[in-house]
Amino acid sequence: MLGGAELARPGYGSDSSSSRDSEVVNSLLRRLRPNDRSIGGSFVSERPSSGGARPLSSVKSVPPVRAGAVWGCVSLGVLLGASLPGWPYENACGSWLLLYLSAVSLVVIAGLWGARVSWKGRVGWAHMLAVITIIWGLALTAQEVLPREPIFYAKTRLGWRCHSHAARPSVTPFSVAIRLVEAEPADRSR
Repeated sequence: MLGGAELARPGYGSDSSSSRDSEVVNSLLRRLRPNDRSIGGSFVSERPSSGGARPLSSVKSVPPVRAGAVWGCVSLGVLLGASLPGWPYENACGSWLLLYLSAVSLVVIAGLWGARVSWKGRVGWAHMLAVITIIWGLALTAQEVLPREPIFYAKTRLGWRCHSHAARPSVTPFSVAIRLVEAEPADRSR
């Protein structure tokens, strides 16, 4: 089977009109692809063009990431995501809730990072695990955010801030001493 460049070579046909046609085709092909040296045989110049022509592809080849580095990045996200259900602090409201949501966002970021690295490293299983980590982080986020947003999801709406501190009286050493003094006469009557 003959390629397009071979069909357009001069002298391929029998008469002079076909040779003129092939020269026209070669000149048009050279204008379309100035860096291709196979078009038209020896008619393409060997020196680079000074007309400011850009190369056909500006994508640089990036060496793939090693498999050990990929699994290290992915396992970091998996371990963080697996440890969050055992969060040791109360995450119902306030600053502990914000800290918990920050940790959950780190799970999502670590999953995205692991997915990117595993995609570049061409490690399929690690990529699937990283995507599962992203989904797990989004599920943990939804578990805390959806009951607090007014979207008619939950029957009772939870708050972002803790309001129980304002209702509770402050405990100072002086108030504790007053309570002890008031409680003593009740103890003497026994």
